[in-house]
Amino acid sequence: MKICYIISDIDKAVYFEQTALALREQGCDLSFILVNCTNKTLHQFLEQHGFKVFTLEAGSLLRSRKTIMASKRILKENLIDLVHCHLAQANWVGLWAAKLAGIKMRLYTRHSGEPLKLHWKERIIDKIQNRLATHIIAISGVIEKLLEKQRVPAQKRILIHHGFNLKRFSEFQKKEVGRIKETYNPSEQQPVIGVIARWMNWKGIQYTIAAFQQLLKTHPDALLCLFGASDNADYSQEISRLVQKLPEQNVCVVPFENNVFDLYQLFDIYVHVPVNPDCEAFGQTYVEALAAGIPSVFTLSGIAREFITGKENALVVPFKNAEAIHQAILQLLNDPVLQEKLKRNGPESVRELFNFERYIAQLKMLYSR
Repeated sequence: MKICYIISDIDKAVYFEQTALALREQGCDLSFILVNCTNKTLHQFLEQHGFKVFTLEAGSLLRSRKTIMASKRILKENLIDLVHCHLAQANWVGLWAAKLAGIKMRLYTRHSGEPLKLHWKERIIDKIQNRLATHIIAISGVIEKLLEKQRVPAQKRILIHHGFNLKRFSEFQKKEVGRIKETYNPSEQQPVIGVIARWMNWKGIQYTIAAFQQLLKTHPDALLCLFGASDNADYSQEISRLVQKLPEQNVCVVPFENNVFDLYQLFDIYVHVPVNPDCEAFGQTYVEALAAGIPSVFTLSGIAREFITGKENALVVPFKNAEAIHQAILQLLNDPVLQEKLKRNGPESVRELFNFERYIAQLKMLYSR
């Protein structure tokens, strides 16, 4: 079976790198069409490891006809049997191209939850893509319920959780941890509060910043590290304004760090607090933080609803509640016994559910239908 992954608008993606290598080891004949990824890190990785890679550029969905037809030609010329699409532009281009090429198995993985404000155009796009796909992978119960709400037939919906190289998060590289700490916390401030999230309204970063402002009253040497910063996300302007209110020495703003595995060791406490149960489709950072053994403060959104238990593997706070986040951080800082409990239970709670080998086995089972 010849499988083509169609992926869009990605630079660095460990998830796709590891999936590509694992599927090839399992005997899959895998090629890639990358949309708007030319010369990005993923593109370079795939070529360096000998995968067949085609790159295309696309603008808006309404102006993607040329890209769709180019994809169709690639699929037919390479005798592709199955197409698996990831992310918005790739879903649209890839599903149409596969349909026009007569490919009978057309998959896409739904990576996005329901936005806070859903435009009517997005509803139409979802409806078309759901019709074009023969199978849709839901990465969490939240997405499975969303697809059901969108009247996607049960036989099309397949629940497959993301898989992770969990061992790598716990077996961190001391040299890399040292580099990361020297780069982002050269003054060795404590405690370090970590956030890894795009600057979107629904990620709840604004509530973490407000909680941190309160924390500075009792911990003036604390450092807030905000990874995932962006100038063009939907809430960038507001978050930038809030960050500017913090003392410069107490905040570190970083667009991207390549080494996500060792990054978590920078943090004393990790915070991820999306604003409602359904806005987070999955939330890889929930799993990563616990796999790394970092005591964490969470709201229950996305995949967290399926495995997070308050005071067992993390502290759980209500949505949109800065004071609750502040109190949870204080509780962890003042209770070393609780910290050790979460450090111990966190990795254990993700070990089976998000095992990478299990994820690859589920993918292969789906592909062989």
